[in-house]
Amino acid sequence: MATDCINVAVIGYGLSAKIFHIPFMLALSSSFNLYAIVQRNPQPNNDASKDHPRTKTYKSTEEMLMNPSIHLVIITTTPATHYSLCKLCLEHQKHVVVEKPFTPTQKEAGELIELARQRRLVLTVYQNRRWDADFMFLSRLHADGVLGRIVELETHFDRHRPELPAESWKTRPEPGTGAIYDLGVHLIDQVFVLFGLPDRVTGVLGTQRQGGAEEIDDSFTVLLHYDAISLLATVKAAVVSPETQQLRFWVRGEKGSYEKYNLDCQEPQLKAGMRPDEPSFGEAAEEEAYAVTTAVDGRLVHIESAMKEQWKPGSYISFYKTLARCLAHGEAPPVDAEGARQIIRLIQLVKLSSDRGMTLSVQEEHKSVD
Repeated sequence: MATDCINVAVIGYGLSAKIFHIPFMLALSSSFNLYAIVQRNPQPNNDASKDHPRTKTYKSTEEMLMNPSIHLVIITTTPATHYSLCKLCLEHQKHVVVEKPFTPTQKEAGELIELARQRRLVLTVYQNRRWDADFMFLSRLHADGVLGRIVELETHFDRHRPELPAESWKTRPEPGTGAIYDLGVHLIDQVFVLFGLPDRVTGVLGTQRQGGAEEIDDSFTVLLHYDAISLLATVKAAVVSPETQQLRFWVRGEKGSYEKYNLDCQEPQLKAGMRPDEPSFGEAAEEEAYAVTTAVDGRLVHIESAMKEQWKPGSYISFYKTLARCLAHGEAPPVDAEGARQIIRLIQLVKLSSDRGMTLSVQEEHKSVD
């Protein structure tokens, strides 16, 4: 792009916009200018114009898109709206960031990717948990061969929240809702980053809470079968998990294992109002609960104390730093949209597997998905 600072419009003004996107625009003000926010129904206690008085506000996306000064649009609305809004933005020659999940179906994602390609626009998806501290550490362990050939990986997003949540779009049976789209998209994406597409997938979607809508899953267990490398990846989320420390990763290889408890600290820090450009952002207040075990002289020993320098704070801000370089200098986007489409296809196969009660081949064509 010819401009030094990228004018950004954010569509939506809920949790996603306020916590996961706008703070990074403000922290990277030399690269991004929070130029506009689209909020259809501002309220006295939720008004973008009051929170950001120097930012233009619009009540319709169509009106915002008529402004030629806007370069980049961030879509933070509900998943069911992602396809139509993203298509509209691309048609108005805007670069686009889409909050996860990309779209409810891989077919919709593919159409958007092709439209962006035709118009030579950047299209990327906010898979921010690629920059969780525990996942970045696991990526380094894998790249350095510390664990050897990995044969089993468990990745969890478990919480003890047995009560029904308050009514919101997440509790309504809309396209792209449910735990598999909300949390599964992160966990499956992390496995995909490490190992690529699996050969087969087995999905079990369910509702652990009583009294909720049965068609909206609040929990899942997914098996990703990598037959060629003899790896089984288990992806799980639960809302009934009364544990003082929740398992996050358990990875076992021929040379060692990695065990990690509790979630990355960046989301609670952002919700507490911490700015992502503060020096301590991404650093956990308490020592991280993890263990690395490996074989030394024929004995299995813990080596995490010797690897503390390898543990780096989480870095969601890296998504937008990479995006700034992408737009300014033509570097690769932070998340490849085609990879994000593959994740949506896997989620569709998980749902189909759960419905049919059978394991499905990823390589085969499935009429209801493809």
